[in-house]
Amino acid sequence: MLLNLWTICLILVLNVNNHLNISGSTYYPGTTIENKFVPMKLKMYRVILLISAVFVFSGTKGQINTEKFRKHNNEKGFIFNTNFRMGYSSGNSSYTTSNGVFRVDYNGNKNDVFLVASYDYRETNTEMVSHKGFVHLRGIHKLNSKIAMEAFVQEEFNEFILIKDRKIFGGGARIQLFDFKSKNDTLTGLKSNFGVGGMFEHEVYNVADQENPEIVLNPFRITSYLTLDWAISNRVSCWAICYYQPNVSKFSDFRSIVETGMEIWIIGKLYFTFDLSYRYNNEPVGDVKKYDVLLKNGLRFSFP
Repeated sequence: MLLNLWTICLILVLNVNNHLNISGSTYYPGTTIENKFVPMKLKMYRVILLISAVFVFSGTKGQINTEKFRKHNNEKGFIFNTNFRMGYSSGNSSYTTSNGVFRVDYNGNKNDVFLVASYDYRETNTEMVSHKGFVHLRGIHKLNSKIAMEAFVQEEFNEFILIKDRKIFGGGARIQLFDFKSKNDTLTGLKSNFGVGGMFEHEVYNVADQENPEIVLNPFRITSYLTLDWAISNRVSCWAICYYQPNVSKFSDFRSIVETGMEIWIIGKLYFTFDLSYRYNNEPVGDVKKYDVLLKNGLRFSFP
């Protein structure tokens, strides 16, 4: 799986090499919305090829993707982002949905911190079909422009994969693999990061067994990820990421998630978002499937 991701990255690099140059500075998609729109001068067939390559990630067999919640700009100080969605339908089919994400970042010279909270609830007229949420806190210390150290904690529940409570404590290193810039502007570019570390999990599963209603697991896992962020213009950006998390005491017990998405500026601080994810757990607890596929779209509002 990871080999396939590296192959895709190589294809992307070869295709954009003639249009972008390498810069030691970083970029953050969607940060200069008020500036004049200056698209990357790529031929149309190359744009189509690149978009297709990014979305190939979603076809690779792949826990919570916190990479997509990283900061969207490098302004110093506090930054807030939130999105919330509600839905209702009645008639031939009846259902109610509500979900939302809140994130706050603090960006410093050497140290960054972000907190993310997410909640999702969905029910039909006969049953509840989704009930999950999490809170994730991460601290980042930048050693230089290419390497950073990270530490994180997380609290999570997800009733439909039987997770009553999941606590995570971990850390690791994040390495920038490349950061390509457009030759003609500072708004567009392509970059990739690789992260590796370790994490301890405390998991409580509600399996509804009369003799043993709860299963408690305390695995230590390697956590690794590969990211790809593409700022197509100052109005459109897309991303892809793959996580791989094996249990160090039993490598056949691994989890993976592959996600891809796109964000399009609408007006002011308002963005349209599209996300596609594939989650895979090779040894799930209880009577649940090994995989989940999720497709969703919505709006994101950034302030100040």
